[in-house]
Amino acid sequence: MKKFYKIIVALSMLVNISYADTIGGEIGYASWGTKLSGTIKKNGDTIDLEKDLGYGHSTTNYFIWGYIDHPLPLLPNLKIQKTSWNDSSRGTVTKSINFANQTFTYNTIVDSKIKLDQIDIIPYWRLLDNWINFDLGINLKVIDGNVYIVDTANPAHYADENFNAVVPMGYAKVRFDMPFTGLSIESDVNYISYNGSSFSDIKAGITYQKDIAPLIDIGATIGYRKENLTLDDVDDLYSDIDIKGVYFGAFIHF
Repeated sequence: MKKFYKIIVALSMLVNISYADTIGGEIGYASWGTKLSGTIKKNGDTIDLEKDLGYGHSTTNYFIWGYIDHPLPLLPNLKIQKTSWNDSSRGTVTKSINFANQTFTYNTIVDSKIKLDQIDIIPYWRLLDNWINFDLGINLKVIDGNVYIVDTANPAHYADENFNAVVPMGYAKVRFDMPFTGLSIESDVNYISYNGSSFSDIKAGITYQKDIAPLIDIGATIGYRKENLTLDDVDDLYSDIDIKGVYFGAFIHF
């Protein structure tokens, strides 16, 4: 009996060591310099975001992320990412336009604010885990959006439209580690298309990672991220919007 007990204890220790070697995670923050372009329409005319509202300049936003990997093969790992994105501008409309049942006449100077905050909830499976990592999963993207346009000469004349959605998307990520350098090249793709509407969120970049303590690394990343939101009559909203730019970030890996 004592021998059996010792075997059980030894096996338990091995399992715990194995789990400690394979359970890991990461938390990070990135500053994202973005430019907004495209068109939007709601119960009226198509608005060019650059020509009519004055967008196209660079603004700074951010996203944060965290994930946990575990050794259980059938249960998915989990990644959560939050993107805080908003922009504002002043423009002169190039034609008489109607948005959300409000008309802004030719040469009207307008201020506008556009928000597209997002939370990505991503259960995924790691199919390869060596110098090539490959993840595949599903992204439930929670979107909280708002478009606000106001006549600068008449603040009582404005349009204010909210839109919220949970968009299920396919998720894939690949990473190539460069041996003995601490450098990696990685890219992740989120995409869905249905009934004429589509949403994509693509990142690609280079990371550097360095040990600072047992089982703890710190790292930095630089890359390019582009989102596209194409809506075809979703609650009377039409859009073809691009948000894109370079990001810089830092992370802790454990």
